[in-house]
Amino acid sequence: MKKKIIILLPIIFIGISAILINQTRSTRNDYRENLETSTSVELSAFEQLQKATNKELIDLGEALISFVHFDDVNAATVTTETKDITFPLTVTDPELNNFSIETLIASPESFIIGDTFGLATDQSGEFYYYPLIN
Repeated sequence: MKKKIIILLPIIFIGISAILINQTRSTRNDYRENLETSTSVELSAFEQLQKATNKELIDLGEALISFVHFDDVNAATVTTETKDITFPLTVTDPELNNFSIETLIASPESFIIGDTFGLATDQSGEFYYYPLIN
């Protein structure tokens, strides 16, 4: 009888240990999966624009409306780090010097001189607006 107990006790101990280890491992894996799915990476404004347009865009970075010519030409000069780009504009409120740039895709309805925003372009030369988040 003592020999049976000496043989059965380690087998029972090993069996119970294996069950407990398996349960804690599955609990740990479930917790890890929940943690990974709950922490999602937030896309930048440029990445959101690129996803929304479903095009490969080139980020030109921060752009500043540096000069606006209201008289004959109705044009706004937008300055980036590397170049100046001129866009045709439409005056929306002459008293407040508000204007819109309709050729700038996804832009707001009105701008003023000195506004800054993100500027992107695609392969065909179209320009895209995205907000800068500070």
